[in-house]
Amino acid sequence: MDPALPIKLDYTLRDLYSDNNEDDLNTVLIYYPLQFGYNHERSSTKFAYGYTLQDGDEKAASSIKMAANMVPQRYAFSAGQMPLVILDCDSTNNHKEANHKTGQIVDKLPAHHVDIHRTFAQLMPDQRPNLTFVTSPESISLDAGAQIAVLLPTDCLSHLPHLVHPETHYEILSKRGLAMSGLPTPPSQVIDTCLIDSGDPILLKQEVARIVNSIGQQQLPFMIKLPQSISGMGTFAIITKAERDRVKNILTAQLGAMLQQLNRSNHHLYPCSLVLQDFITGPVVALSFFVTKKGLPRFIACCEQIFDKQGHWIGGSISYRQQTGLCESFAAIMEKVAAFLHSKGYHGPAGVDIVTDERSGEQLIIDLNVRVTGTFHLGPLMGHFTQRGLFEAAMTMGDSFYSRDEFEKKFADEIRNGSLIVSGWVHGESRHPSHAAITIGARDSHALGEFLERIRAVGLHT
Repeated sequence: MDPALPIKLDYTLRDLYSDNNEDDLNTVLIYYPLQFGYNHERSSTKFAYGYTLQDGDEKAASSIKMAANMVPQRYAFSAGQMPLVILDCDSTNNHKEANHKTGQIVDKLPAHHVDIHRTFAQLMPDQRPNLTFVTSPESISLDAGAQIAVLLPTDCLSHLPHLVHPETHYEILSKRGLAMSGLPTPPSQVIDTCLIDSGDPILLKQEVARIVNSIGQQQLPFMIKLPQSISGMGTFAIITKAERDRVKNILTAQLGAMLQQLNRSNHHLYPCSLVLQDFITGPVVALSFFVTKKGLPRFIACCEQIFDKQGHWIGGSISYRQQTGLCESFAAIMEKVAAFLHSKGYHGPAGVDIVTDERSGEQLIIDLNVRVTGTFHLGPLMGHFTQRGLFEAAMTMGDSFYSRDEFEKKFADEIRNGSLIVSGWVHGESRHPSHAAITIGARDSHALGEFLERIRAVGLHT
């Protein structure tokens, strides 16, 4: 059988960064698996993240961790031929740090390195990132004049020159930052902590009680948003009294851990503020765009989001025939967001979730993700799919009890004809399942739905 042709993207992050801006050819992407503990090593940590509060579901927590490990693959799929450094601080892999050219797999690479190389090897050679693995932040070496771009600012990278100031990036990533931005959002109440640090256990307990009590007074329905969240983690939709009681119990038990990340080095960043936001009913879209150095937005994709039963984000879908109309419909709000981000000194990829109020028709921003989004790559894949008569596409994630070889064998025809792409894969340890991100294309929405169901029935469980 003939092998699949290399995937050709319409454009890449490298193209976007370097468009009319030769300085950005010195931009280096530094990505790392989320929740690996880089931000939780010291009591004086500045960039604190508390989005991992959960309700004790160990199976869901394991799946979330696997998805977090897959982040560098998924988010760098459309990076293009630019430097990509992946922080690889897994202590169980005692391998020698080295540069590896994508597609040149050697026998002794750790399994998770092979997964990453294999994902990028599907791309055209001149669209693959220049990949480097490092075992510590201190060992990262940059060329003269280079600046780094990250998904989330972190203490361990603060010694490196950033394209966007880390404190600014942290602020515009936060739910508090959006609520205070002046952009059109649903009515929101910000609950700031009264603590300066978390050293007094009595005051800490009292502060937890005060914050939880404010949730009890909020009129239903509403949203609770922790200051930093990702993929639906750290946000709670409160529709019923029972849901409010459940979340109050979760926060009563776990909010103290988030408040313990508060210290004098990060108090001014408001790392522990909660946002209570009115629940607005209406259709929601996830809009990805790129803010140029001059502050102009470049439309990438407008998608519908896919969530699992627990409300965690597991992907999104796109209709390529509707993109021109959607771009026009959301042009004004996209320009407002780009102007706001530019005023903060940001340029680069971003995503904004927009709800259109079914009563007023007003477009309101419910989330702002100032980084590459999970469905960003569906924009650059437009030509790949539409040239094959595939005008609907989707990316979804989930656990797989098949190996990658077994999964790809089951869908060999679809991979060969370009309708299925493995855009991320992480091996499970021991008896645990692997975790995969699968991108597919179909001729229409009905066929796309059937394709998604077939994938889930055969080997991908959300």
